[in-house]
Amino acid sequence: MELMRVTGRADGESPRAGRTTLTAALAVAVLALSSCGVETVSERRKSTITLEQAKAQVDAYLAEIQAKLPVEPLASTISDFSDMECDHNDVGPHGRKETSRGYGFGNVPAESRTEAAAAFRTLLMGKGFEMAPEATLDWVKLKNPKDKFVAVLDGVSDSSRNLSLNVSTPCVWPKGTPPPS
Repeated sequence: MELMRVTGRADGESPRAGRTTLTAALAVAVLALSSCGVETVSERRKSTITLEQAKAQVDAYLAEIQAKLPVEPLASTISDFSDMECDHNDVGPHGRKETSRGYGFGNVPAESRTEAAAAFRTLLMGKGFEMAPEATLDWVKLKNPKDKFVAVLDGVSDSSRNLSLNVSTPCVWPKGTPPPS
């Protein structure tokens, strides 16, 4: 036992076996971390649409969705764009932004909420959007796997009264390209 505490290996175990095991474990960990990090940094360095183009797409999605819903938004609830920095805790280049915009419909009867949720799903799933796994009974969240935009219709459950719609962008470079490194 004394040998184990001092050298980190059991009686009869060669020093080489312990180093080989440790080296193998470190190699696996480094490969896993570096391949993930390299891919992440590589992905983040790619050009995107500009923030203004992303905002235009949000407005286009909102207009298209609104045209299919059986309820009208309250004029006072149309929000300004909410721009935020992306991935502030990740490694790699920083400065990408995401934005969102939406509006509320106020107190909507249950039947209209049900119709709105059905129209929302039908329209967007017909455009290739998919259900997001984190959706709940109270809100429907759909994500476009091609352009990564997300649309949420909130307040669709029986316990809700206020219905709202929000569309958000993926992370984009404000000018479409990453800053020089």
